[in-house]
Amino acid sequence: MENSEILNSYEKRLRKDEMSENTIRTYVGTIRYYLKAYNSIDRYSILQYKDFLMSTYKPSTVNLRLLALNNFLHYMKKDNLKVKTIKIQQRAFLDNVISNTDYRKLIRCLREDEKTKWYMIVRTLACTGARISEMLAFQVEDVYQGYVELYAKGNKMRRIYFPKALRAELCQWVEEENRTEGSLFLNKNGVTITANGISRMFKKLSELYRIDPKVMHPHSFRHRFALNFMARKPNEILLLADLLGHSSVNTTRIYTRRTSQEQYRIINSVVNW
Repeated sequence: MENSEILNSYEKRLRKDEMSENTIRTYVGTIRYYLKAYNSIDRYSILQYKDFLMSTYKPSTVNLRLLALNNFLHYMKKDNLKVKTIKIQQRAFLDNVISNTDYRKLIRCLREDEKTKWYMIVRTLACTGARISEMLAFQVEDVYQGYVELYAKGNKMRRIYFPKALRAELCQWVEEENRTEGSLFLNKNGVTITANGISRMFKKLSELYRIDPKVMHPHSFRHRFALNFMARKPNEILLLADLLGHSSVNTTRIYTRRTSQEQYRIINSVVNW
């Protein structure tokens, strides 16, 4: 069977297994590269590929590619060729998360500059803990309902709530725009805004308002939501796991840690000997 036929057949299998579009894109792209570069499914080629990944990408990316490869090997009934993922040393702190100070500065500046749509996007990410892909699925009707139920990562049904204050702001905004239905966040052409469009604008906003670009990414505000929640409800980690759509509470435990900036501030305030 030609490589193109194998890839098409594999993609059909991923869709049959109800994988997300992002997962399908990543898995198929990984195998397309592997087959083009090595053109052979054997132990030697697979280990060469693993070495290439480890010398080129960060550990999380390496493991994602290896998971894709192992999934493909299972599909090809070659489980004996599967490789181990690499161990990642977990950091004792969260990094690249926007601080509450910068978050408040950002929403203040957006409000003062009348960048209402972007104010609403930032507020929605920070107040719901939604992933960017989930937020893009929000409808105006969901805001009036007060919550939305979506199939999230791992094909799990997840309920995302719109807190009272956020809901009031969003309702007022859509009413001023005379919108009663459809996608909540639209681009200038009147269609649902894209994740890339949001990321590009966040980079511009980081320059405009002098906020570290490393913390100006959509997932940063999901982290901010989780950290703020844990600061107020430190004993509710199981609830936070449910709110974030985590399948394991171990994933959520990272939010019991501080950001590196917060650790540094605490150390400076404590160490006086």
